[in-house]
Amino acid sequence: MAYVTYENRGRLAIITLNRPERMNALGRELSADLRAAEAEFVQDDDVWLGIYTGAGDRAFCAGLDLKEAAEQGVAAATGASAGTSPISRFERIAADHGKPTICAINGAAYGGGLEKALTCDVRICAEGARMALAEVKVGLCPPGGSFNLPRLVGLSNAMWLLLSGEPVAADEALRMGLVSRVVPYAELLDTAVEMGETIVANAPLAVRATRKLAHLGLELPVDYARRMGAMLIESVWSSEDAVEGAKAFAERRPPAWQMR
Repeated sequence: MAYVTYENRGRLAIITLNRPERMNALGRELSADLRAAEAEFVQDDDVWLGIYTGAGDRAFCAGLDLKEAAEQGVAAATGASAGTSPISRFERIAADHGKPTICAINGAAYGGGLEKALTCDVRICAEGARMALAEVKVGLCPPGGSFNLPRLVGLSNAMWLLLSGEPVAADEALRMGLVSRVVPYAELLDTAVEMGETIVANAPLAVRATRKLAHLGLELPVDYARRMGAMLIESVWSSEDAVEGAKAFAERRPPAWQMR
């Protein structure tokens, strides 16, 4: 059984956590399948955007499989190597490949499930979804969310979620900026695909550079980020795609992006 499914849909890849009987929890086998699916996503030059979601209507991902962790230890249960965590791998992949990602949260997103969602560029959720970083309730700490959440929802909101471990419902997640849209469950994946198609209709070099610039602005002092971003901006503005974009606009036709 594949614990993660991978589907190509034009320029989009849909990566589905497929362990609904365990609420798509992060165990050893699911984590291994997720690594393989993400490697395929990163290496496929014909795919420009990834959409993550979960099988079933109960959960996107309930986080670490605590039963496996109790039996095998956290590292063994997730296949993490010494000195790393599955969350650090999530963040490394998100930083390295440059392709935008959308997380379609179809139900509960707890612990490592929400951590994975936080590494995506855009998050949307179904009306009944609930999200929590509940690690403190089981003697752990959120390895990525502790850093990412305050930048997304502000320090006060983040500290409540991090220190209480309590879940937040979809409407409250929307209010605080944790997700950008809340839609009926039946419309969730179609909405994510529509959003993805809107993004991949744009110039891929420009999209990836803009994504990188946004992260530089969050991670570095503004003046330093501007200096680092200058060469990236210049490379995009001098690209063949930039010329094609101007020509297509003038000729009132869709552009034909070449990624160069």
